[in-house]
Amino acid sequence: MKIINALSVKSGSIKGFLVSVITLLFIVYLGGVYLLSERQTKHEINEIFDAQLAHSAFILFNLLGESVATIDQTSQSLPIIYHGFEENSAADNKEMKDISGGDEYKNNESFIYQNKLAYQVFNQQDKLLIKSSSAVDVAFANKKQGYSNLQIDDEMWRVYALYEQNLGFWLYVAESESIRDELSQEIAQQIVLPALVVFPFFLLLLVLIIRSGLSPLEQLVKSINRREAYSLKTIDLKVIPQELSPVLNAINALITRLDDALTREQRLTADTAHELRTPLSVVLIHAQNALCSNNEADRDIALRELDKGVKRVARLLEQLLTLSKISPETIPKTEIKFHQLCQNIVAEMAVKIINKQQELALCCDFHDQDVSILGSEFLLEILIRNLLDNASQYTPEKGTINLTIKKDNQQMLFMVEDSGKGIDPALYSRLTERFYRQYQQQGKGAGLGLTLVNNIVEFHQGELHFERSALGGLRVIVTIPCH
Repeated sequence: MKIINALSVKSGSIKGFLVSVITLLFIVYLGGVYLLSERQTKHEINEIFDAQLAHSAFILFNLLGESVATIDQTSQSLPIIYHGFEENSAADNKEMKDISGGDEYKNNESFIYQNKLAYQVFNQQDKLLIKSSSAVDVAFANKKQGYSNLQIDDEMWRVYALYEQNLGFWLYVAESESIRDELSQEIAQQIVLPALVVFPFFLLLLVLIIRSGLSPLEQLVKSINRREAYSLKTIDLKVIPQELSPVLNAINALITRLDDALTREQRLTADTAHELRTPLSVVLIHAQNALCSNNEADRDIALRELDKGVKRVARLLEQLLTLSKISPETIPKTEIKFHQLCQNIVAEMAVKIINKQQELALCCDFHDQDVSILGSEFLLEILIRNLLDNASQYTPEKGTINLTIKKDNQQMLFMVEDSGKGIDPALYSRLTERFYRQYQQQGKGAGLGLTLVNNIVEFHQGELHFERSALGGLRVIVTIPCH
């Protein structure tokens, strides 16, 4: 893992990283194939060579049996040495090949292995009677029939032993393990060698495949580079690989959030410039009237109007700032008991409503008082206050305002209705428009109250509806998912 991380930092590119890592893995793979091939090959070679070693031992056992019977075992000229192919016979064989023109005397590497094969014949008294020229004088085995291993001068020998009971001699046939090791290594090399030869072409093909696979990423980069500085349209690619789709979705989501933020900022700037022009002018006029008044009564009237104008500007700014901040990414949500929240808001606003001689009632069945929703307590307080303000504003003195909370399946219904004039149903669709008020002269707000309410309802994934109330005025129905 550290090596891969190092390659990633060193390469500095996805292409380089992939090529480096795949090359490294390919080399490790070939090394593993070589080791496993050598191990498995050596196992099979051992089985074949062991069988051949035993077969050779039986042949020699039958051939040497009569010769052993004729040997004078007390002779000082023992052991008898039987010579095989001598190393210097390679030149003679080459000459015979040149003369004959055939391959039966081909000068090959088979002569190298003559010193790797050996046999010995010992009598019962452990005296060496016969041996091959390649055999040492030390016994290959210790009077134990079958297979065994013996190490002589850093060389391991595989031995097969036979015992002739009638003639009383032991035959040891040995073969150097280096033959088997060399053969298994050569076979493993022949398995790996074609892969090494093909590897440069494989690497070239790999680079082309990686380049083709990363082409959508290059298209994405080109698409971003071609965009205008102020363009916040989402990126759309014709071909989107599965691996690139999350990246593109994340980029588009970021662009969407930036677009929303900039839109809210631009809307706030435009709304502020549009709406503050008139109230600030009114505030300025009342301030000038107060300064120019010659008597206390006119000055008091001007100051009271100035106070109302300043409060209206402050309320307008508060609503505009709240509208600009409503965003699912910036406002946390908690579990809220809606009935308890309504009780708190009604208690705070009761004095104002009572002063207008209006009747206010909060209706909720006992089993619906524990209804909870996941939302922002700050925004829900604004929602309740705005609906109560609107109802109180358009309800005459001694009028009635009812608040109702109830649960319908997995939805919470919050209804606010009043006994005012009501609104033409044809205008219901315009009530949430910014700065729209049906009764321009009667209303004291800026026409942002229901717009703010609608945004808060959408923030809570709910719905806002309007209908005529049985009390004669407007009924506002808020539906929000509940737990």
